[in-house]
Amino acid sequence: MSDAVDLSMVASSALPATFTFLYQRLDALLSRHRSGRPPEPEASPEVPPQLVGALRLPLRADPDRLNAHLVVLDALALSMAHYQRDPAQVSSSDLLLLQTLGRVREALEDVYGQRFTFEGERRAQTGPITEHRYERVAGEVIGMEAEDAIRGGARSVIDAKSVERGAKVVGMKASVIESHG
Repeated sequence: MSDAVDLSMVASSALPATFTFLYQRLDALLSRHRSGRPPEPEASPEVPPQLVGALRLPLRADPDRLNAHLVVLDALALSMAHYQRDPAQVSSSDLLLLQTLGRVREALEDVYGQRFTFEGERRAQTGPITEHRYERVAGEVIGMEAEDAIRGGARSVIDAKSVERGAKVVGMKASVIESHG
């Protein structure tokens, strides 16, 4: 099981905040989609103190990645609805809930391009991630570029089968990008 899916290490005290944060992101995305409105940046979501690392705000959903995950996100939202109605049911001993939350997190991380790490987990801290896969690069590809920030567990992965002469692939650029995880 990938670290994105396994939430078993989240501290029991952090689980309710973890559930709330992930459910609110999921609900916001699905509500906006159902209304026919395009995803808008979420400038100031409630960020629990149990989220470890630096969240890059505003949260911006990639519309193509959201569309790729919609069917699964809808199903996951349905399976989480009774926990939303009765938060007392959120328990670290509920393995199905932990797996569901892990799958929600995995999809949300892909949609938002950021890692969400919670108190008690042994994985890189919350922060931006980029993953690019190309057959051939003939121009310029930049995995992450910052001018005066991007903090937290920043990660950039670029997989190119071939890079043409004169093409340019940059995993990260800087004026700050830092990681403490």
